[in-house]
Amino acid sequence: MASPRNASVARTAMVHLESAGHDTVGLKFSDRWRVERRARIDAMMAGATHILCVVDESDTESTWFAYMIGFTRGKEMPLALYSLNPELALAPWIEEVRLFVDLDALVAYYSSESLEWTSKEDRRMAKAALLERGVSWHGESLAQCVRDGDAESVKLFIASGFPPDVRDKAGVPILCLAARFKHRNVVELLLESGADINAQSDDRGYSPLMDAAQQGDEGLLEYLLEHGSNPDLQSKDGQTALVLAVGRSDAPAVARLLEHGASPDIADKLGLTARKYAKLFHNPQIDTAFDNLG
Repeated sequence: MASPRNASVARTAMVHLESAGHDTVGLKFSDRWRVERRARIDAMMAGATHILCVVDESDTESTWFAYMIGFTRGKEMPLALYSLNPELALAPWIEEVRLFVDLDALVAYYSSESLEWTSKEDRRMAKAALLERGVSWHGESLAQCVRDGDAESVKLFIASGFPPDVRDKAGVPILCLAARFKHRNVVELLLESGADINAQSDDRGYSPLMDAAQQGDEGLLEYLLEHGSNPDLQSKDGQTALVLAVGRSDAPAVARLLEHGASPDIADKLGLTARKYAKLFHNPQIDTAFDNLG
């Protein structure tokens, strides 16, 4: 936005902004602007995300400038000013408005704003997509999508701003839920989004690896181990993933855990270790795996 007096300055600013990849539309406010219909002015600015006014001292006292201040405040639209006068002083009622006197700084500001606005728009669109799918936008709804293995909705929740370490109302991390319900695709999605692979639940104190061991999901157990899961974490009962695998007589899982450095000698709250449980249950394959440890 500019008066005819500053139109050439505005065009220069637009060229710099467009060269940085920002779409611009220029409006020139002549003395006739007040006879324009409000609807036409609104239509001309429809779709705008930010407003830039190119001003000098006279402009800051003009009616068109006052109108733009009111318009942007009413729309809660970011407003910035650009001036060739480095000494330009703003009146107290607009002193919070950003004022730039350097084109490079102006371009840098809009580049930063573009990233932030794009991120906000992506979150808004993801939230809208969830609602279109009939999915409510709250944490427990996300947890249910994880239980159901609805990876597309989970992806939208993450894109809409939910962190990947959300817990359900029982305090179970959604990564643990994905492991408990054997949804490897959801596990992979959450880990790629930054979920804590060693998060432990509030109910049993299980990590995702323990849940995979408890469910007998060897493929998921192997995946978690390869991606850095700690095999020696203990549940509230003091059990490790190895103890759980031994308890299920799951020889392949025991072998995988031992190969990845799981300790056979961590005692649970009953004072029993995976090695001792193995002796109690007498599974020949598991006995062999422990015997090979020495």
